[in-house]
Amino acid sequence: MKPIFVPHEEYQQFVLDQLQKHYSGSILVLVSNDWPVIKKLWITDLSKITAMLMPYYKNRGPEPRDPASMMRSYLLLLLTNPTKSIDEWVDELRRVPLYAIISGFEPGDTPGVGTIS
Repeated sequence: MKPIFVPHEEYQQFVLDQLQKHYSGSILVLVSNDWPVIKKLWITDLSKITAMLMPYYKNRGPEPRDPASMMRSYLLLLLTNPTKSIDEWVDELRRVPLYAIISGFEPGDTPGVGTIS
């Protein structure tokens, strides 16, 4: 299947909603060191990646992950843990809700190793 185009504004609203849901009055907290990376991904519009890659997707198969979210996750890996392997990064996405959220995924619904690599 072809990926669904997610406008950058929709990504930004998703991040706001998820941060409020998981970090407002919860046991999870954001620290000052989290904000620079959140801001970098917040202002970087990667939504056009989906349009660029659309011809390479087939019309059959399971619904793919948003290519912009996949690229955002890879950039986040490079910004936070550049020495980690993809396997380690997938584990990190599952363990750290903040990384899933700012990548564009819901915590608990992150891509696996086969999807990322």
